[in-house]
Amino acid sequence: MSESEYLVKVLQRQKLEQKQEDVKRHIYVHSKWLEDATELEFMVSCGNSCYRAVLKHDEIRVAADELEQPYDEFFKECKQALTTQLGVPGLDYDIDEDECIFKLLKCTGFETLYLDVALRRVTDCTRMLDAAIELSKRAPGDDVNAVEEETKAKQILAEYEKFVETSRLTEQKMLKKFLLLINAKKERINELEGKLRISEKSDQEQEEDDENYMDATQALTQQL
Repeated sequence: MSESEYLVKVLQRQKLEQKQEDVKRHIYVHSKWLEDATELEFMVSCGNSCYRAVLKHDEIRVAADELEQPYDEFFKECKQALTTQLGVPGLDYDIDEDECIFKLLKCTGFETLYLDVALRRVTDCTRMLDAAIELSKRAPGDDVNAVEEETKAKQILAEYEKFVETSRLTEQKMLKKFLLLINAKKERINELEGKLRISEKSDQEQEEDDENYMDATQALTQQL
């Protein structure tokens, strides 16, 4: 992993209905900082949903202008927020899974929206997984930060395995439901075909009865 690539775990902002929950929700953030943009990948620990986005640095500049802050300082603060393990105090991290939006907010007395990034939902987190594997292979030595990074990487690997297993179970459940639906449709079709055959047979018998009646009537008329 290069110096411009980071993988961190931050605490997800709790909504009012989640305040009573004992389980803390986290967001795993994988970021790759390029010259003009930053590639972002997120995984939410609760539900193991994965998202990707590209944050153009011009968008950060626009946000800085709207907040009337110097671009360089604002850029540095945003980068620090997205590359610091467990997040930066005073900043809130949230993902709106219904709207597919990542929000970075500063909460110091009053709430200020720093970043509002549109996300794309993905079915896998392979790039994040590769980054976690690379981190877990590093020799930690005596570096406390390296040990911490390795621990976080292993946690992300565990979360990813859980995500894959959940996806498989979901696919199996969907497949079973699909097969049940298909079988129900087949039974319904067979039932309708049976009713159709009975109806056609009844119509045919009625036609034959009508023909026999007409023949008998005609013969009687001729005799008279």
